[in-house]
Amino acid sequence: MKETTRIFIVGGGAIGFSLAAHLKAAGRDVTVLRVSGNAPEEATQTIAVRSGEGDILEQEVVSRPLSSQGEIDGLVVLATKANVNDYLAEVLSRSAHSTDLLVMQNGIGVERPFLGKGFSSLSRCVVYITAEKVGDGSYTARMVKPSPIGSVGAADDRSAEIAGRLSTETLAFYREDDIDREIWKKGIINTVFNSVCPLLDVDNGIFDRDDTVMGLAREIVMECVPVASRLGVAVSAEEILDQIVMISRRSKGQLISTLQDIRANRDTEIAYFNLEICRVGGETEPPIDLPLTRMLGLLTLKKAEIAKERAKIGEKAH
Repeated sequence: MKETTRIFIVGGGAIGFSLAAHLKAAGRDVTVLRVSGNAPEEATQTIAVRSGEGDILEQEVVSRPLSSQGEIDGLVVLATKANVNDYLAEVLSRSAHSTDLLVMQNGIGVERPFLGKGFSSLSRCVVYITAEKVGDGSYTARMVKPSPIGSVGAADDRSAEIAGRLSTETLAFYREDDIDREIWKKGIINTVFNSVCPLLDVDNGIFDRDDTVMGLAREIVMECVPVASRLGVAVSAEEILDQIVMISRRSKGQLISTLQDIRANRDTEIAYFNLEICRVGGETEPPIDLPLTRMLGLLTLKKAEIAKERAKIGEKAH
């Protein structure tokens, strides 16, 4: 992958636009490809990103609909919700021979739709960036720690080059050999944050400031770790719990993505966290049951459904 490779970020959300603004500031050739929305064919807007230290970065970022992009030659970074991966795999595979694809999504198995589609390379990024939209063209983005990138599937391993292309002074990435271990660690962490925080309707800092809630996190982790171990992925419960506390401290005041989705009446990704780990556990031999993890996942899913139903009723009332 050449240094002049263009970067296409698929997804015009908090992560996508925040990353695009930082890359643009670092002199990279970057375009945001919108999957949905009613914006014009191509738009240039000022994106303002506030860091965890309070610094504000402003950059002009170009975006256009994915449907109007045509041939893609370069690095494609998926910063969308995993719910649309089946659709994206079909669309992006049309120019797969010239595309290095990075799935920048947390969750278990989110890369599956892209396997065997003929991409020049296929990589996963385990995201340690918390981002939130705070206004029109305005976002907060905090790097909790550098995010690992590793090759998946049978495609060429270009994860080191990709990490270098995406890294800036504020948002850092690095190549990771054992990406499966990182995926499962973060998957379990997200299982905790994306169910507990939405159900309590609180920010990410809750685990650092409330011992009872941290105790609940420990119970979830202790249920999930045996599933990873059964698959031959060596993860430590204590290591995961330490990271939960670290993330909670560094992203206090920030809302986890699932809570943002519920408040905005959007579909959540809980199926790729709690419910996917429960599904995987149920298919092992002998099966592993995760009653607490499943219950919290189903309650989160139901909360999202109720929020959308209330929103529809409100729209009809007006």
